[in-house]
Amino acid sequence: MFGHGIAYWANGKEVLHFEGEATLEIRLTRALIRDNREALKADERVELRRHGGDWVTVTVATPDDVEFVVGLAAQAADAHRPPPGVPAKPPPTGPELSRRQRFH
Repeated sequence: MFGHGIAYWANGKEVLHFEGEATLEIRLTRALIRDNREALKADERVELRRHGGDWVTVTVATPDDVEFVVGLAAQAADAHRPPPGVPAKPPPTGPELSRRQRFH
């Protein structure tokens, strides 16, 4: 919905999409970004949004970067999981997906 191809979803929310061959965006949530701001800001692979938000941009150049991205993606998925016993929402499709895409 937000990117240019493959995207990953958790509980009805897009949590990761690719912006190019070596760049992707991960929806960590404002709380996770706030709690890990210093480490994220100090990491040259990560670009924080100027005006805050849920997303970070990550550049992947080495095998170590892939492991780093997998860790961030797991945090993003965990942050969006529904509570135990509550079924996860599916990604939007059809008219609902089209409606959301108009805003992005």
